[in-house]
Amino acid sequence: MRQHLHRAALALTAALALPAAQAAVVSVYASDVATSPALNQWYRNNLRDVSTGYTSSTSAAITGTQPRDGNGSVQMSLTDGSGKVDYAYTWGFVSGRTLGAVSTLSFDWYRAGTSTNPAAQAPALRLLIDADGNANTTNDLVYLVWEQVYNGPNGGDNAVPLTDQWVSSNLANGEFWQRNFAAGLSVGENDDITLNDWASGANPNGSQQLSANSAVLGLEFGIGSGWAGAFTGFVDNVSFGFGDEGPTTFNFEVRNGADNQLPEPASLALAGLALLGVLATRRRR
Repeated sequence: MRQHLHRAALALTAALALPAAQAAVVSVYASDVATSPALNQWYRNNLRDVSTGYTSSTSAAITGTQPRDGNGSVQMSLTDGSGKVDYAYTWGFVSGRTLGAVSTLSFDWYRAGTSTNPAAQAPALRLLIDADGNANTTNDLVYLVWEQVYNGPNGGDNAVPLTDQWVSSNLANGEFWQRNFAAGLSVGENDDITLNDWASGANPNGSQQLSANSAVLGLEFGIGSGWAGAFTGFVDNVSFGFGDEGPTTFNFEVRNGADNQLPEPASLALAGLALLGVLATRRRR
């Protein structure tokens, strides 16, 4: 039932989505970020914090603590292994946004040296994929997950990231593992599978079969899910592009003056918002 509702919500994107983006740098402020799922808008998701029944004090917000380009970035922190939080951007089914057409995918991240979790852990980036590209079928949603631990600034599995400095990661040729929602499995974490490999039909045991026509429905970045210890880090300049569609880069900024409250999502069709609430139930693990 949830899969059916999820697809119905994403199918509404044809009516609610913004036109395909041209090459642009988009400034994102705190007032632009929703606290529940929304279409074509950044929203905070999967918050595991003392306020939601966990032991970690977890946060994610745009601050000026460690600016990258401009005066801000997304600051993300947790205090123990129960913590988790994501920033997500979902567009749903948009013509041309397929796995085989990904032309740009990158982001900048920063791991603070005060972090006490395992040194190889840093912010991850995930693509939300519909395997057959058909909004009317069910049980074929997956994440493709990029983690620095399997890539590393110097290459190789378990590479330890740089600390107290910004790292720019180009993920177009990076290695991704798959989270198969229907099977409840994480697959390919040590198999060195790129986006091109997945689009070409790589199919490790337990995975959903993907293809170049698999629909990319959105992306997200986040921290946590079983990390042992405390973590503080930052993310900025999240970029994506497909085929001839110019890349879009999201630059997280602090607005001069008041911009402290995180609002509820901007107005969308009420049915769309109700169904999009299903997205909040998705977990990486």
